[in-house]
Amino acid sequence: MANAKVYSILVFVMFLWGMNVTWLKVIVSNGDPLTIQTARIFLAALTIFIILKLTKQPLYVKGMPFKYIFIGCFFGVICHHVFLAYGIVQTTAMKTAIISGLSPLFTALIAVLFKDTVMTKSKLIGFALGGVGVLFAVVDDITELTNLQLGDFLVFMSFFLQAFSFIAIRRATEVISPMLMTGWMLLIGSSILLIFTFATSFRSYGAFVSFSPFIWLVFFMSAILATSIGHTLYNLCIKHIGAAESAIFVNFNTIFALIGAALFLHEIITLQQFIGSLIIISGVIIGTSNLEERLLQRKKNRDKLEC
Repeated sequence: MANAKVYSILVFVMFLWGMNVTWLKVIVSNGDPLTIQTARIFLAALTIFIILKLTKQPLYVKGMPFKYIFIGCFFGVICHHVFLAYGIVQTTAMKTAIISGLSPLFTALIAVLFKDTVMTKSKLIGFALGGVGVLFAVVDDITELTNLQLGDFLVFMSFFLQAFSFIAIRRATEVISPMLMTGWMLLIGSSILLIFTFATSFRSYGAFVSFSPFIWLVFFMSAILATSIGHTLYNLCIKHIGAAESAIFVNFNTIFALIGAALFLHEIITLQQFIGSLIIISGVIIGTSNLEERLLQRKKNRDKLEC
């Protein structure tokens, strides 16, 4: 798959995930965050298996890489969503956005550690600019960042641990399709969380009875579009270009989240947020430019001409 096509898919996924920030704000305010997250992920998993069945793709293949499926499930579904659900209610939306904006850098460093990628200068500059852009777009009062809370640590851990799942996904998709990997990962993870939430807060599921038709619509959009389709496409991109290269696009989440908040929550995009978005875009362009390879190729071509 050509890189341009992969990049286009990643931008589309970031659009879905950016919109999902607004969708989640709507649905988690109507019940227990972890319970709603669990049900949403379980629905996403069922959706993937229904699609696999309808398209006559196998639900199980010989040599299933369950080692990597369980690693991806543990770090990317259980740890990520449990820490995020409990952390997000103990910190501010601004800090959550900043920490999530740093997650591409976590992913890149872990990818380098596991020899999944090579950190070039252009990639490092791209990741750094992305983080600066997110910081610029969401921070109004810098003093708020010095007031650290338990929720900040929990949110940090949710994104830090999720980065390990991307390496597992990269390994697993060498054997099975990204859709099958996503389906099994979400199904196992959400089933474990279902058991946990039923045992600890069974009554919280009563909130679904009081959902209005609009809330149900947003719930299904979040589960099917953002999670089942979004994660399947993102894992497809990890398969083709790696965890670090895919992660740099995650900063686009901030831009689309701002657009979603403006469209659905009637929030105003400020000049500062606009400038921050431009910095994020610059970071993605530089980070995916492969500048070192192009300069090296140009030098080789020049040497050939001189010979």
